[in-house]
Amino acid sequence: MIFRLRAVGVVLLLLTACSVPPKEAQKPVAAVPQVHTETAPELMDGADGETLAGGCFGCHGFEGRSFGPATPSIAGLSENYFTEVMEAYRRGDRFSTVMGRILPGYTPEEVRRMAGYFSSREYRPIKQGTDWRLVERGEKLHRRYCEKCHGEAGSDPQDDAGRLAGQWKPYLRWTLKDYLVGVNRAERGMSRRFTSMMQIQGVESLEALVNYYARQR
Repeated sequence: MIFRLRAVGVVLLLLTACSVPPKEAQKPVAAVPQVHTETAPELMDGADGETLAGGCFGCHGFEGRSFGPATPSIAGLSENYFTEVMEAYRRGDRFSTVMGRILPGYTPEEVRRMAGYFSSREYRPIKQGTDWRLVERGEKLHRRYCEKCHGEAGSDPQDDAGRLAGQWKPYLRWTLKDYLVGVNRAERGMSRRFTSMMQIQGVESLEALVNYYARQR
């Protein structure tokens, strides 16, 4: 009985082997045609402004609204001003601890894309404490020395001026002092007015301006 079962198994194995066609006789699989496509020019042109701007959020806050006193809010800056400041960092005309090392990694075209993005974002003044006595004096100083370029209350600047209203007090204080000692290079008109204010009003006028701008909403 065992011999018969083994014999039947051998026969079935041989029949199965014979039913499989040799490898060279199998029907060849049709090759998948290769389709050549061209990448859209805009994809070849690099990242858009929003993608590039994401690298700034770590210091300047989401969409450029700062959450740290050492860095300014850059949401809502004019495209011209943003681009001019970035190129000043690239040239070394503006003092920085980080920006001077970051800018060489971006092309001028990428900077322009980021400028377009941040100019379209909503600016939100930062809420912080101020000294009302200094605020009153700062308002007078602003109208006399700064309003021409930085607009009413420092919140409606020209294309080539920065937004001062609602910025962090520490940032404003350090930046104004940088201009005072010549670390930052001011354009001729600003330099002249700034020097005049220091001579007539004294160094304490800086703190008055800082409190005034910080108070604006």
